[in-house]
Amino acid sequence: MTSEYTQQVAQIAGPLEAAMDAMAGTLSANQEVVLHNLTTPEHSIIKIINGHVSGRGNGDHLLAGPEKDTGFALLLQKTNNNKPRTISDYKTVTASGKTLNSASTIYYSEEGYPLIAFCINVDPSPFEQIRKSLDALLPSPEEAAEAVDLNLGGLIDQSIQEIIDKYSVPGKKIQKAQRLKIVAEMHTKGIFKMRGGVQQAAQALGVTRYTVYNDLEVMNEK
Repeated sequence: MTSEYTQQVAQIAGPLEAAMDAMAGTLSANQEVVLHNLTTPEHSIIKIINGHVSGRGNGDHLLAGPEKDTGFALLLQKTNNNKPRTISDYKTVTASGKTLNSASTIYYSEEGYPLIAFCINVDPSPFEQIRKSLDALLPSPEEAAEAVDLNLGGLIDQSIQEIIDKYSVPGKKIQKAQRLKIVAEMHTKGIFKMRGGVQQAAQALGVTRYTVYNDLEVMNEK
C-alpha cells in the first residue's frame, strides 16, 4: 500500500509539516508533536518536535495506544468515512514506561485507509513535580485549620482586652457594674457567637463562664 498512496500521503503531510515548523518555537519542553506515515507503521515518524519527550526520532514507530481502548484501534483501520477523525485526552506509554497525555488526528485516503496521524503528546511529570513541591511547602488541612483557629483566637483576645480596658481601671478589681457593661459590649460585638468566646471572656475577666452566662441573663431581663 505504500507506493500506491505515496502521493496522497505527501499531499496530507506537506501542510502539516509546515504547521509543525510554525509550532516548533512555541512548544514547551514537555510537549511533543509527531507526524506519522501510517502506511509504514514500523518506522512511521516523518517529522517530530521535542522527540526527547518519548525518546524517539524520525523513522521510529507509533507509541502504544490507550490500553484496552478498541476505539483507538478502530481509527487505524479502514473506514467508509474518509474524513479526518480525532481522539483526544487519552494515555500513551513510551518504551521506557513513561505515561503521556495524548491527542491524535487520523487522516484517511479517498478509499478510507488510514494514511497520516498527527499526534500531540504531553509529559505531565514536570507539573506533578511542581505540585509535590507545593504540597511540601503548604500546610496540611489540619495545620491550616489550626492556624485559622489560633489567628481567630488572637483577634478575640484582642477585642476582649480592648473592651475591658475601656470600662476598668488598671490595677483595680473589676466591679459587677463594670463587668455588666463589659459583657454587654462583648455581646453587642458578637464575641459570644464565636467559638470559645465565652470561655476567653471569662478568663480575661477572672470569673467562670457561668458568671458570664448569668450576666447575659441579667441583661436580657432588663
